[in-house]
Amino acid sequence: MSCFLRLFTSTGKIDGKLSEIEQIVRMSREQHESNSRVDGAVTAEEAAESAATNGRSHDDDRNNTGNSDSQAAALKQRQMVMQELVSTEDKYVKDLEVIVNGYMKEIHNKEIPRPVDLQGGKMDLVFNNITEIYEWHRDKFLRALRHCQRTPADLGPLIENSSKKFNMYYYFCSNKILSEYIVNEHYDYFEKICNKLGEKDRMKLSDLLIKPVQRITKYELLIKQLLRETQRAGLQNEVASLVEAYNQMRVVVKTVDDMTLVLRGLHDFDGEITAQGNLLLQGTLQCSIDAGQRQRELQVFLFQQIIIFADIQKAKTQYTDPIYKYRTHIQLNHMHLERMKESDYSFRIRSTDPNKPTVAIDCQAASAESYAEWLGMLNKILEQQSALISRLVNPLNN
Repeated sequence: MSCFLRLFTSTGKIDGKLSEIEQIVRMSREQHESNSRVDGAVTAEEAAESAATNGRSHDDDRNNTGNSDSQAAALKQRQMVMQELVSTEDKYVKDLEVIVNGYMKEIHNKEIPRPVDLQGGKMDLVFNNITEIYEWHRDKFLRALRHCQRTPADLGPLIENSSKKFNMYYYFCSNKILSEYIVNEHYDYFEKICNKLGEKDRMKLSDLLIKPVQRITKYELLIKQLLRETQRAGLQNEVASLVEAYNQMRVVVKTVDDMTLVLRGLHDFDGEITAQGNLLLQGTLQCSIDAGQRQRELQVFLFQQIIIFADIQKAKTQYTDPIYKYRTHIQLNHMHLERMKESDYSFRIRSTDPNKPTVAIDCQAASAESYAEWLGMLNKILEQQSALISRLVNPLNN
């Protein structure tokens, strides 16, 4: 993947395009915000208080026909949201099926000769991991959503248990612009396949390949609506679970968006980014690598297994994203952390890997808040590693 990505970006043919993924996320949210006012992440306590207020109002005015009608309307609207969640999921699975059982089968059909340029691995970049996404939604997630239609409170645990599966979208979304470029370059070829599929499945491949990007944002918006109607209906016992589902989905959307930028923007890193676990934190720090080097602003990416330091190449225009040039990294299972001058928000990260040269990086945050965030997350990782080692060394004492 990385070699193809560098090949295309180096030509300048897709540089300068505003990230469609970010646009879709932004447009979807703005459109939804005009119809909904449950803004930002919410806590169970906040939502429960809102639901309790609705519940108390209903109890106080239970003989009031207007309130009864309002609650009935909220319950009806809530059911309609759940129906939309399930019906649009069913339609999404069918769209993915057209890609997997339509286009991906027809590319092997010798009646439509495949262009020489698509004979190698470039075709894999068109479809990425769409088969894996399709099979999971078809066999698992759609069935689970149908169950939640009867018991919406189960949506919270479902989203939480599915969070790792949504990692599939990192890789797919990161290649979206490159995939679209290849499809557009071979428009006539894919148009012939589209025509052969017939009227029933006659949807352009470019329109189908945008579906996963759109779908991942749709979940957040529909769960938000569901939470709002549940609060309006005064179903306090179901609020906490839906709050958890909503907040979990917000994290998924943000992580997919962040990972997309990293996968597309980080250059010259030889490892596999998607194998480093979730992206926990990222941002700029003033860093000096080893003694004697002057401080410079670096972009730092903290994953579950690795921390990466990269130079920042500023975007040339307002329509392009920064490019991050890899400098160095430290594996977190071989990391030592020490505070330096707390007054200027500085700390040192040092590699303790016995098989590699020692790397020491002095970091300085821009504010007390940023300093606390980085130290808190790094210390949390070290504590988790210590606990894991303790369980491995003394399994009977745990």
